[in-house]
Amino acid sequence: MKVAFIRAREELFNSGRREQRALRRVGPEEREPAQPNSGAKLIFLELQRRGIVSSCESWQFWALPTRVISVPGTLPLRIFSSDEKGFSADFARHVEANGPPDIIFVSGHHFPPNMAQIFELCHGSLKIVYSKDWEPWEIERLDLYDLCLVDESWQIAKVHRRQPGVRCAVWDKLIDYESAHVPTRSDKAYDVCYVAHLRKRKNHELLFRSLARLRGRSLTCVCVGADRAGRRAELERMAAELGIAVDFAGKVGKAEVNRYVNQSRIGVMCAERDGAPRVVLEYMAADVPVLVNRELMAGTRYVGRSAGLVRPPEEFHLGIAEILDNYESFSPRRHLLAHYGRDQVVARFLSILEEAGVDITKREDVLTP
Repeated sequence: MKVAFIRAREELFNSGRREQRALRRVGPEEREPAQPNSGAKLIFLELQRRGIVSSCESWQFWALPTRVISVPGTLPLRIFSSDEKGFSADFARHVEANGPPDIIFVSGHHFPPNMAQIFELCHGSLKIVYSKDWEPWEIERLDLYDLCLVDESWQIAKVHRRQPGVRCAVWDKLIDYESAHVPTRSDKAYDVCYVAHLRKRKNHELLFRSLARLRGRSLTCVCVGADRAGRRAELERMAAELGIAVDFAGKVGKAEVNRYVNQSRIGVMCAERDGAPRVVLEYMAADVPVLVNRELMAGTRYVGRSAGLVRPPEEFHLGIAEILDNYESFSPRRHLLAHYGRDQVVARFLSILEEAGVDITKREDVLTP
């Protein structure tokens, strides 16, 4: 079984400086942003390891000559030369020579013009779409897909109101809990850790106001994430005005993220308009209990009672205090491995593929939860 990944951007293809950046992506840390939906990538790489999938690669399109970039630990990236209307003669030759993939996995909302050629030449491929936010029913040309993956069961009804004929399935995220997100024996330098880019929708304000309501506890906090919206100065001022202790770590690599999480007693997710953020699982994998905003659009289902708490915004400060006061009673990593470990997630995903009509011919390595 062959699989191709596509990140469906609004623009037609990479252009200008983005093309040059892609050419320079030769290291794993630089390549990671070019990978579409890493949760799906990990699942299909695991299926490849088990011999169920024969090949996986990512597809992109640009104005420069066709190029293949391969870096150990990531999917091969095949970038096809495309004209200004989105047509790629090199892509057509590639499909004619190699055949279409069995599965095309599209990540994103948009349906750029070059997708028409892909769908026409790969009409027999199972076309899966996943948009990593909270509105899968807003995906462009949803009617052309065979399967729409969603994060929560309530989203299925809204998708079917928009496109009744599209098959939907709730899937689980898979994270690398064996090497990237693991417990360490770090001293606890912080009470609370929030891993999220400094964007408005990540709702850092909820965390800061909650910490201020617990000022008598003298809690410390670290915020890990890039300042992609120019909010750091504003948030620093807010922390100072509220009189709370917050460190801003900025953008760091995966190993550093894991280190900061392990140095903290609690991991939090404050956002509302977000779609099943993987960091909720990453906190748990590091054996750090998690507190999640009940208003989060998707993802609260991952948090079992032994893994952490889900609390409404008005009780978020109480959730922080409750976890700290009962810290030893939580076992988040055990909960993760029991419910969202590799074998369970892969087995459930294979069931989704089979129900969608994929012929899984090799199942001897797949464990049933």
